Amino acid sequence: MSERLVPAAKYLTYTEAIGLYHALEQVGVVALVKSCGPPSLPFGDGLYYQLQVQEKHLEAAQPVLAEFSQKQAQISVEPQLCPSCGSVYVWPERNLSWWKKVIYAGTTVFKCHDCGHSFFA
Repeated sequence: MSERLVPAAKYLTYTEAIGLYHALEQVGVVALVKSCGPPSLPFGDGLYYQLQVQEKHLEAAQPVLAEFSQKQAQISVEPQLCPSCGSVYVWPERNLSWWKKVIYAGTTVFKCHDCGHSFFA
């Protein structure tokens, strides 16, 4: 394969990368999923994934990439709700104790400012 590969999407989770890979496969665009970003411990693979396509297929992939981007924008706009009281006044909890940092590694701990409930997402 002597065609040049260009990044079509960066900083994806594994699930997002594989979903986008299959969506591109359905429209006939061959893609490559590659790990990137800072290494995870203890294995050293990247925390994020990158999707690459051949330069000649980039134009055909644009509608699928635009739809994916639009869905991602909608997800990030949805507010986090407290599972206990349903309040939207939740913020990431700062100053976690060391044991909570170990237990909740890779997640975000939120705290509701109405009822004081702590939860992770």
